[in-house]
Amino acid sequence: MPDPVPEGSIPWPRIIGLAVSQLVAWGVLYYAFAVIVAPMGAETSWIKPQMHGAQSLGLIISGVAAYGVGRRIDRHGGRGLMVAGAVLGAVAVVLWSQVTELWQLYVVCALIGAASALVLYEAAFAVTARLAPGGYRRAIIAITLLGGLASTAFIPLTQWLVDELGWRHGLIILAAIELVTCVAIPWFALREDRTVSARAGIDLLRPSVFPLVRKQAVFWLLLASYMSFAFFYSSLLFSLLPLLSERGFSAGAAVALYAMIAPSQVAGRLGMFAVGRALPIGHAGIVATVLPVIAMIVLLGVTPTANFSFLFALLFGAGMGIKTVVQATAAPELLGYWRVWSFARYTYHAGATRAGRFALCGSTVVAVERRLWRPDMGAAGMRR
Repeated sequence: MPDPVPEGSIPWPRIIGLAVSQLVAWGVLYYAFAVIVAPMGAETSWIKPQMHGAQSLGLIISGVAAYGVGRRIDRHGGRGLMVAGAVLGAVAVVLWSQVTELWQLYVVCALIGAASALVLYEAAFAVTARLAPGGYRRAIIAITLLGGLASTAFIPLTQWLVDELGWRHGLIILAAIELVTCVAIPWFALREDRTVSARAGIDLLRPSVFPLVRKQAVFWLLLASYMSFAFFYSSLLFSLLPLLSERGFSAGAAVALYAMIAPSQVAGRLGMFAVGRALPIGHAGIVATVLPVIAMIVLLGVTPTANFSFLFALLFGAGMGIKTVVQATAAPELLGYWRVWSFARYTYHAGATRAGRFALCGSTVVAVERRLWRPDMGAAGMRR
C-alpha cells in the first residue's frame, strides 16, 4: 500500500525533539519509581505491595485517560496537552518528594498517571501520526529508539541522586529536568501542529472509528495481546530488582543488569527500522512474543556468577523493543482504516486498549508483589 504522503516529508527535527522528550518523560514519570521505592519504603516503613498499589492506581488512571487524550489530540493537536502534562508531571514529582502519609502517595501516583497519559508514547504517537502521516512507522520507530534508553539513562541517574542527595531531594532534581525538557520541546516543536492534518487533507470531523473496528475480530485479538503484554512487562519490570536481590545480586549488579534491557530494546527497534515494511507486522509480533518467553527461561537460571545472565536482558529487551513498535503500528495496518481515516485516529484504538491493559496489569502488579516481597527482607527489599 503506498503512503498517502511521501516518507521524505517526515519532519525529522521535530521527531527527534519528541524522542528526547520521551526519554526524559519515561525516565522521570515511569522508571524512577523502581529506584525510589526502596529508600522510600525504608524511611516510611511502607511495604512494597502498598507502594505498588499506588503505582497501579496511576497506571489505571493513565489507561482510562488515554482515550480522551487521543480524541482531543486528534481534533486540536498535541502541543497544549503535552505541555500541560509536563507541568502536571513535574508538580506531581515535587509533591512526591514531600509525602509522609500513604494516602498522599496514592494521590501523587494518580496525578502522575494523568500526566503520563498526556506526555508518554500514546500521546507522542498520535502527534507523530499528524506530523508524518506518510511515514508514521519510521517516525515512531525513531522516537522509540531514543525513548528506549530511558531506563539506561535514568535508573543509574536516579540511583546516583538517591545515594548523593537522598530520595526526596533527588525527586526534586528529576522534576526540574522533566519540567524544562518536556515543556520546551513540545512548545517549540509542535507550534504548527494544529494545521498539519489540514494540509495533509485529513478530515478531523468524521465520527469515531471505534464502532466500526469493534466488529472486527482483529481488534479484539489486538486488545488481548496488548493487555497480556502490559501485564507481563509491568509486572516483571517493577519486580525485577527485588527478584534479583533474592537471587543474591548486590544493588549495583541488579541495577546494571536492569539497565542492559534498554539498549537491547533499542537494538530490537533498530532492526525494525532497518527492515522497514519488508517484515510484515504479524511476523514481527511473533518474534516479539517468542524472545521474552525465551528470556524468562534464561531468568530461571540467572545467578550473580552465571556467565549467561546478560542473555536475559538481551532477549527480553529486544523482544519488548520490537513489541513497542508492533503495538504502535499494528492497529492502523491490520484494521485497514489508515487509508480512509485520520492517522491520528489510531490513538482511539490505543486509548481503548491501553485503558483495558493498564486496568488489568494495575490490579495484578500488587498481587505479584505480594508473592515476591518477603517480610524478613524489610521494606527496602534490596541487599546493599
